[in-house]
Amino acid sequence: MTRLAQATRYVEHTVNGRTRLVPQDYTAPAAPRDWDQIILGSITTAAIGVGAGCIAWSTSSIGTLLSQAAPAPVAYGGAAVFDTLWIACLGLEWLARYEPAKAAAARSAGLLCLTIAVAALLVEGYTGMHMAAGIVGAFISIGVKRLWTLVLARHARRLDPLTQAWVEQEMDEVGGQLALAGINRRLARDRAQIAAHYATVADDGPDPDKPRGQRPDNIDPVVRGAILAAIATMPGATPSEIVDQLVHARITTDEDTVRAVSGQADSRSATLHDLDARRESDSLTDTVRHLVRKGVTDDDALVTLVRYVHGDDVKPDTVRRLAQRVG
Repeated sequence: MTRLAQATRYVEHTVNGRTRLVPQDYTAPAAPRDWDQIILGSITTAAIGVGAGCIAWSTSSIGTLLSQAAPAPVAYGGAAVFDTLWIACLGLEWLARYEPAKAAAARSAGLLCLTIAVAALLVEGYTGMHMAAGIVGAFISIGVKRLWTLVLARHARRLDPLTQAWVEQEMDEVGGQLALAGINRRLARDRAQIAAHYATVADDGPDPDKPRGQRPDNIDPVVRGAILAAIATMPGATPSEIVDQLVHARITTDEDTVRAVSGQADSRSATLHDLDARRESDSLTDTVRHLVRKGVTDDDALVTLVRYVHGDDVKPDTVRRLAQRVG
């Protein structure tokens, strides 16, 4: 006799010219029971149960041995580790079921942990004068390990070599993207810290009596500091590249602001494309003169670029004094 079951489907229903998909209950033949899946689920549940019993037995037995040298709570806590280790290795083997090399490493580690647990059970049986119990207890752990090995093999699906190679390439690609995402998050945090540093130490403003070094007053100090940080850390970057980079640090600005902070109207915001060669040959005065002739008019930008060439020990007052002299 065919079993029937209630099911729901979506059908089109029109009212006042408007058609909607609405749910409709109906009776349909029930799918036949999947006895293979039912049995496999029951065996997996049984394996979980015997695994818990195995941990309980090993904890009790090995804990008795360890309690001769340590307080009972510590001894039994340590004893629980023995079987937990190889059972955890089973979990790692399951997670790596489509990665043969990693699965083999987890399997080897599990066998090593199982060997240590069995040895501890035998030692406890020998020292406790009940060797038979120790041997039986050891076979419990071995039997559970074997049962779980068979269960994992039943759940896993063996792949042919070509499909295995395809799966590994897919996993490598996604793993690389995941690693790159983490690196980008770290770089964004580092750049944000640099931006915050420059925003903190940025000069309050140029001397109003000086004919040069005027800056736009409507630029947020944090944005200004972030731009200066980008100028110092991105040699030869264009305003567009600096804007894109600051997006990663969650700082929004535009190309005109970058040009205003850097003091230049051309397409190269940092003018670093020809500063690298000056690190070995230029004096401090030569570098300042070069930058002033390039049109760098902002005090902070000038100090940042000079420090790029001559190091962070250069004093801002010295740079401003030289700029006045060569200007």
